[in-house]
Amino acid sequence: MMQYSPKSNYLMQALWFSGYDSRINACQQKKGWIEAMKIQRRGAALMLCAALIASALAGCGGKDGPAEQRPAADTVEYTNLSDDASRQLLERLLSDAGVSEERAEGFFSRVDRFNDSVSAEWLTQGFEAAGITETKYDPYEMQDLWMAKNGAFPGYNCRITAMSLFGDFLSFGEDTDLDAGEDVLFVDEETLKADPGALGGSSLNDFRALYASMKAEDSTEVRRHVRTVQAQWRKRGVSFRDSERIRLITVFFHDKPSEEESLLFVGHVGVLLCAEDGTLYFIEKVAFQEPYRLLRFTDRTALSDYLMGKYDISWGQDTARPFIMENDALMEGWRPGAENNGSAPG
Repeated sequence: MMQYSPKSNYLMQALWFSGYDSRINACQQKKGWIEAMKIQRRGAALMLCAALIASALAGCGGKDGPAEQRPAADTVEYTNLSDDASRQLLERLLSDAGVSEERAEGFFSRVDRFNDSVSAEWLTQGFEAAGITETKYDPYEMQDLWMAKNGAFPGYNCRITAMSLFGDFLSFGEDTDLDAGEDVLFVDEETLKADPGALGGSSLNDFRALYASMKAEDSTEVRRHVRTVQAQWRKRGVSFRDSERIRLITVFFHDKPSEEESLLFVGHVGVLLCAEDGTLYFIEKVAFQEPYRLLRFTDRTALSDYLMGKYDISWGQDTARPFIMENDALMEGWRPGAENNGSAPG
């Protein structure tokens, strides 16, 4: 396994209950079976109530209450979609979520192009478990092989991939007003000039409205930056179509390129799919010349641990920690990386 080691500068990271039996026996000895039956009914009612509450909280991966108290996860399950079973699973998930057939077909064609360009031994065969930052490949060797087969074409990254799948669940105003900071989309736009269809029908202007960096306060308080993201998206006319089966998961980074500048940018993004049984699946493209992944999680806290384990790795800076938006709200279950004592969601 190889270790993923992103750079410390955030901007560079753009280019993660019965105890009732004993009570009934005691009651039978003292007060007879009638009182015992009363207690039993009360117990059944309590357990039914608990079950209903748990069901209500389960939803799409739960609301992560107890999960927030557990240690951060250090392993994940993922597939690179090189096998029939995982591809068929994702096809069903996308269809159930309402992703159009055209967008799904375009996505799988780009998966095939990438997987056919690299060594099969670097890819999983079905779901496999690994450490959060472990890979089966050397990213530099993979990049070299991609370039040998695709020339100067950069490939597709997380932002292009997410937009290509999620585009029908986004709406944009007619006039896009970008209050943008330093441009971090220039390589993305190289790809989109060569392959405009990669957005699955979404426009370049819409792509910029969703992803262009945002001028931000010079603050380490995450809640302030969440409000900035929400305000900027409103200003740009970006709105999300609500669906319990598909959500956009965006990791925002705070950076200060200079003493005068403070900005927020999308360092990573993917699409969250919720299966009927509540299991969460996250689709991502790791990087331009790194693989597609479909990851499986029990809840949003586990997803947060994965993303923060990869990206919340720069300590001692005068910037806010990376934070995760689910559509246009801070994701429930988000927490800073386990090794960090920085920005709490307060």
